Amino acid sequence: MGDMNSSQGELAETWRINHRINLRLLDALTDGQLAATILPRGKTVTSYFVHIHMARFYWLERRSRALAKGLKKIPGGTASRSALRQALMDSSTAMEEFFAEAERTGKIKGSKLGPIGFLGYALAHEGHHRGQILLHLKIAKKPLDRATSYTLWYWSKI
Repeated sequence: MGDMNSSQGELAETWRINHRINLRLLDALTDGQLAATILPRGKTVTSYFVHIHMARFYWLERRSRALAKGLKKIPGGTASRSALRQALMDSSTAMEEFFAEAERTGKIKGSKLGPIGFLGYALAHEGHHRGQILLHLKIAKKPLDRATSYTLWYWSKI
C-alpha cells in the first residue's frame, strides 16, 4: 500500500486494490460458476465481469479518449476467461492512469464529481456487481467457498 503520510497516488493505489479484488474473485471461480445462470437465457456470472469492463471503457471514452483508445469492447456479455481477465487488466491499468492524472489535476472531465467522488462512484459500482455475482452464485447453488468470500474484504492484505 502507498505511503500513508502522503496522499500522492492514493486514488490510483485504492483503484489497484479494487482491481486485485476483482481478479481474486474471477480467479477463484470455476468454469461452471462463470457460466452459471439463474434464469433460462439469463445473465451469466461472466456477463457481470464483462459489464464491469465495459463500464470502465465507457467512463474513459467520455472522459479520456486517449486512455480508452487501446481498450477492446467485449460484445454481448461473453468472453473466455483469459480474454476477460486480460480486458479487466487493460481497463484497470487505464483507470489507474486516469485516477493518477485526476489526482494530479484535481479534476475529472465531464463529471460534477471530483476525483475522490468519482473514485467512490466507481468503487461502489464494481462492489455492487461483486455482490451480485456472489448472490447469483448462491441462488444458482454454486456458491463461492466461504474462505475465498472473506478474503475479498482483506483490503490491507490484497
